[in-house]
Amino acid sequence: MLTREKQRDISHQEAMSLVLEQGRRDPVWFSEHVVGGALWPMQREIVRGICDVPHARVAVKACHASGKTFMASRVVLSFFYLNPGAKILTTAPTWTGVKKLLWGEIHTAFDKLPAGMGGEIIDTELRVSHDWWAMGLSTDDGVKFQGHHGGKILVVIDEAVGVRPTIHEAIEGIRAGGDVRVLMLGNPTITSGPFYDAFTKDRHTWQTFTIDAFATPNLDGITVADLRAIAAADVDHPLLAHNPRPYLTTRRWVHEKLHTWTEESPLWQSRVRGEFPKQSEDALLSLAWLEVAALREIAPVETDEWEAGIDVAGPGEAETVLAIRRGPTLVQLRAWPTPDPRGAVLAEMAPYKDLLGAVKVDSVGQGYYFARHLEDNGYAGRVVDINVGEAASDTERYANWKAELYWALRMRAQSGDFAGLDDETATGQLAGIRYRHDARGRVVIEGKDEARQRGVPSPDRAEAIMLCYAPQRPKPKPARQVEEFESYSFYSG
Repeated sequence: MLTREKQRDISHQEAMSLVLEQGRRDPVWFSEHVVGGALWPMQREIVRGICDVPHARVAVKACHASGKTFMASRVVLSFFYLNPGAKILTTAPTWTGVKKLLWGEIHTAFDKLPAGMGGEIIDTELRVSHDWWAMGLSTDDGVKFQGHHGGKILVVIDEAVGVRPTIHEAIEGIRAGGDVRVLMLGNPTITSGPFYDAFTKDRHTWQTFTIDAFATPNLDGITVADLRAIAAADVDHPLLAHNPRPYLTTRRWVHEKLHTWTEESPLWQSRVRGEFPKQSEDALLSLAWLEVAALREIAPVETDEWEAGIDVAGPGEAETVLAIRRGPTLVQLRAWPTPDPRGAVLAEMAPYKDLLGAVKVDSVGQGYYFARHLEDNGYAGRVVDINVGEAASDTERYANWKAELYWALRMRAQSGDFAGLDDETATGQLAGIRYRHDARGRVVIEGKDEARQRGVPSPDRAEAIMLCYAPQRPKPKPARQVEEFESYSFYSG
């Protein structure tokens, strides 16, 4: 005769069997009602695309704060429990991304699962048995992705745009046998690599989704015209307050970016519309370089110089900005919209005071007095006055010093000697800077007044970063002296 405790155990097992059976028929139901968390229509399509289709390859490019990592965690747990013996590998460009983002969501959901689901979770590993597990791996070693074959395997690549091609190649090796499914997610910021290829030349082999901010629940029924009709300063407009899912992209954020980035900005295209950016051919800095600079980590060395750049707000400019770097890595970027932020800037610089070898200040106008204030407060001998309107050191290639300094930053970003750029506003400003060549073939950087005419605000953060990375200025060679030397050399044969 069965005891009451045994009867309860059998009853619970039967109930769990019914739940799993229902889940295999409808993985979206399982994701929402067992794993927990309401999905919206496109997220439901993605869950079905992975869980219902053998050998599925699903690529999702998404706007900022679209809930893609939350959804990926539901895919992981649903696939794991609906497929006994499944193996799941997840990865992202950095270990922090693996552990804190996707696996942070997995831990939160796991803690709320019904009793009796089974499995033990530790850090970035969920395991029922030696051949039924899920784990998160960093992307520094493709060997870790090899040797997993047979049965049902799911690979989830979060922030896929930053994952190394060698990892994608290793994942392709896994797909050689068994029912292997791949879910690849990311913001569409770089127009090259395997993530970009999934939406372009390899599109026929992927099921693709694009999550536009205007397709998410908070912006349902709202248009760009609706937001454009609201003044930039009117952040308390009633239309901006309705956000039924405040953890997703909000109307207020999109309204703000419409006015700060403008619709032609590559950041608007990628972070709001979920599209790969169509950057202007005359853009000084490729968004791809800037996005990689946000992901790149460069180990510091003792010989790295510590330098700061300060762009002081003048008439019509929004912010005074401080940028501090250690070697190639930007370690601090702060902005103040107040009319006199001298005390705040000094307080922000205080932890670096003994380290900074140079503090470069745009000393035109109010910047001159700001530079003198720094000298009076302990930075004498380290303040470098920079007037970007002066002649370039290389007058044959650059129209002025500003063009020369910005071009030096371009070369640094292109070569990979630039890291730590994690400020969206700064990234947008840098990506929006344009250049051209004058009649003499010299580089000219678009002026602030020209930029304002096409609706682009003053690039104060970009200017501070440019100053921060400004190289030591060599003495310019007068053009006449060069010509006389060349003439002398010619006639002296």
